[in-house]
Amino acid sequence: MDFEEIGTENAYRILAPRPTIIVTTINKKGEVNAAPFSFTMPVSMNPPLIAFASVTSHDTYKNIAEVDEFVVNIPNENILKELWITGEKFPYGINEIEKANLTPKSSKKVSPPGIDECVACIECKVHWIKKAGDHDIIVGEVLDVSIQSDSLKEGLLDVKKVKPILHLGGMNFVVGDHLKKVE
Repeated sequence: MDFEEIGTENAYRILAPRPTIIVTTINKKGEVNAAPFSFTMPVSMNPPLIAFASVTSHDTYKNIAEVDEFVVNIPNENILKELWITGEKFPYGINEIEKANLTPKSSKKVSPPGIDECVACIECKVHWIKKAGDHDIIVGEVLDVSIQSDSLKEGLLDVKKVKPILHLGGMNFVVGDHLKKVE
């Protein structure tokens, strides 16, 4: 078999497709922020911890540094265009949930809202933040999880029904076995 060298800076490109989430946060003034991330993963079951990576200049990072709480929202194919809108560059303090015409969902254990149109919401408090190259890794302890009742099958996410969004790169996503491009 022949192999091609692509450069170490591109290693993340072949660790794809990656689960795509929308992280919601608030700042000290209570202003809501929502942004998509695909550098994300579970890191522990006991205690339940999940992580995502962010650059420190993102509004999400700034809000987490102020408030120490966030919600991981699991979107599906039905809101792919809205997910992309949450990733646009809006001025700090602008509510991307509103800009994307999504609906905030009150959280039970943290201040930031979830997103009602998402399949699941995972409420977290910051466990730790560490520098990792050009990103910081934010690890959150899971405080509460809510999921649409018909989204599980035998205790697992029913991917055929839910159709979670996986990020391939740029504006390219995978839903099931179909390539979708945000336009």
